[in-house]
Amino acid sequence: MSARSLPRDATPFYRDTRFLAIIAQVLFAIAIVLILGFFIRNMILGLQASNIPLGWGFLQQEAGFAIAEGPTFAPSDTYLQAYIVGVTNTLRVAVSGVVLATLLGLFVGLARLSNNWLVRTLAVGYIDLIRNTPLLVQLFFWYFAVILKLPDVQESITIPGLGFLSNRGTAFTWFYVSDVGRIWLYWLLGALILAVVVAVVRRQQLNRLGRVGTTLTWAVPTFLAVAVIGYFVTGATTSLPENVAYELRRGDRGTLFVDANGDGDYTANVDRLLAYVPVTLLGDGGSELGTTVTDADGEFRFFELEPGTAISWETPAPLVMSRPEIQGFNFRGGLSLSPEFFALLLGLVIYTGAFIAEIVRAGINAVAKGQWEASRALGFTAGQTLRMIVLPQALRVIIPPMTSQYLNLTKNSSLAIAVGYPDLFNVSRTMFNQSGAAIQVFIMIMSTYLTISLLTSLFMNWYNKRVALVER
Repeated sequence: MSARSLPRDATPFYRDTRFLAIIAQVLFAIAIVLILGFFIRNMILGLQASNIPLGWGFLQQEAGFAIAEGPTFAPSDTYLQAYIVGVTNTLRVAVSGVVLATLLGLFVGLARLSNNWLVRTLAVGYIDLIRNTPLLVQLFFWYFAVILKLPDVQESITIPGLGFLSNRGTAFTWFYVSDVGRIWLYWLLGALILAVVVAVVRRQQLNRLGRVGTTLTWAVPTFLAVAVIGYFVTGATTSLPENVAYELRRGDRGTLFVDANGDGDYTANVDRLLAYVPVTLLGDGGSELGTTVTDADGEFRFFELEPGTAISWETPAPLVMSRPEIQGFNFRGGLSLSPEFFALLLGLVIYTGAFIAEIVRAGINAVAKGQWEASRALGFTAGQTLRMIVLPQALRVIIPPMTSQYLNLTKNSSLAIAVGYPDLFNVSRTMFNQSGAAIQVFIMIMSTYLTISLLTSLFMNWYNKRVALVER
């Protein structure tokens, strides 16, 4: 017997699920375009009614406002330069915050797993308190209740060997690259390139031998060796030019510069300022009355400079240690942090560090206990086990959520407006209030934050692939 299939009618197109899916997507796309077109049309009509141009020419207009912190900026500069200052200030607090929050989170996360009851309890209390308090409230607390309540500059809290704390901000001892030390920067660049080459060669050698190992034990010593050699070579072979001169203003302030045109006076865009050069104040008999270091603009200052005194200088080392000093109503020298920057950085670091601590704890707990037991059987100490066995395996769990915390810290820096720090959003707010170009400015803000987030994610994803375990 043979079976013959009955003819089946073709499915109508209006009942074909594939056709219906395509139609639904097309209709949805058309609806989105129409909605966007409606809002864009209303926006254009509103801007035209208000005589607000929808262009980018405003970026070349004079800003007309000052920015208290960041790269040098004058009210006569353009809106574009003001925006660049805002971006720089945001990156400044974001990069510093990411580094410090990572260190704090790693420390607290390890303390959270400590066998010591007191250490473990303090870590748990810190995490629970900080994670359950809004960040804005914490910023207000650090700025108004802590930093602004510190003593005045004249009665500032002294941290021996480090710096000062006052309600005008903080000032720390810091190292700066001197004028002659700029040559040393080329040595550092060469050291970095050579270290990368050594790391690549070492990695290829390990792959040929089929061995597991790290390239840091070869790359880091190479970088340090070249950097140290370059430091001493630069210090021994460089010196200041012979045509160095100084100019005094108001009797106690001065500028040290290279007198290119030989007129004895500082001429902008002609003479070169000498940054971070030791300067000595000499009395009538040649006695030393005081020493200081020029700042980044080649300026120095002595109080109560008497007539008949002289100024001498010497060739600095490639790195110059600048100690803060109380002069008048503020600090001079060292690394000064404004109250606004310090409050924002402190709040972001402490807040984000609590979340990173929990991420670190979860990552370490994700490593099998057998790894700890095997390391003890081999005679490893707890520190060696954590550094060489546990943390490398925990990174594959830690890095993805850590990336989210880095992005959150960068975006949370927009709360700087609450404490008056001139970050990207704060400066941009002043820009669109004055120029009226709100649409353009908000497009710039969103594009900048998107770019920072994408670059951060790109780097962290690359690093995540590098540390991921290769399974057989």
